Amino acid sequence: MTLRVAVLFSGGKDSAYATWVGQHQGWDVSLVTVKPSSPDSRMFHYPNVEWTHLQAQAMGLAHEVVEMTGTDEIGDLQHALGRMKSRHEISGLVTGAVASDYQKTRFDNMCDEIGLKTYAPLWHKSPKLLVEDLRKFGFRIILTAVAAQGLDESWLSRELTEQEWSRLEKLSKAHGIHLTGEGGEYESFVLDAPHFSKTIEIEKSTNEWHGDSGRMVIEKASLRDKLRN
Repeated sequence: MTLRVAVLFSGGKDSAYATWVGQHQGWDVSLVTVKPSSPDSRMFHYPNVEWTHLQAQAMGLAHEVVEMTGTDEIGDLQHALGRMKSRHEISGLVTGAVASDYQKTRFDNMCDEIGLKTYAPLWHKSPKLLVEDLRKFGFRIILTAVAAQGLDESWLSRELTEQEWSRLEKLSKAHGIHLTGEGGEYESFVLDAPHFSKTIEIEKSTNEWHGDSGRMVIEKASLRDKLRN
């Protein structure tokens, strides 16, 4: 029997990679995206989650968006997953957690209460190995928020090419930044990946910068055919 799971999908590199891993396991995958009520959420990715529908279309996956209505973010997500469990018969939740015990513990406890298993395929994976996998498999990733010493406004909207990953690695060593941004040092958005049938093109965006942190706001984007060699 095929395992049916929901992936907690933010549009960033870790959740996109976790989705791909789940598909490679032969799981029946759908996506659930949380839209926090505040950019200060400690649990959920905030920048540009409203554009995850393009990524879902590119992957050909069912997609549900949960809008937070108050301060009980875990409660709102738990309620939505309970609906998905009965409606879509999911039996587990996949997350892209890499190193945050704070997040993983809360997701595990939440799923225990409603009878869902949890899967964290990237958990405690070496940040360097994770980056090597993303590069090797052709994930196209841009930074959409930065909040760490060494990451200035010029990093917003920058695509993480091999050269930029190398620069980011040097900064991570110099300033103690987690290479995959697990401590909230940066947020990302995936434009293309091996399981995308189309690529995403950002047509218009603006930056919001306050003091020593900021985010890129996508204003217009669309799906485009991939270029074939």
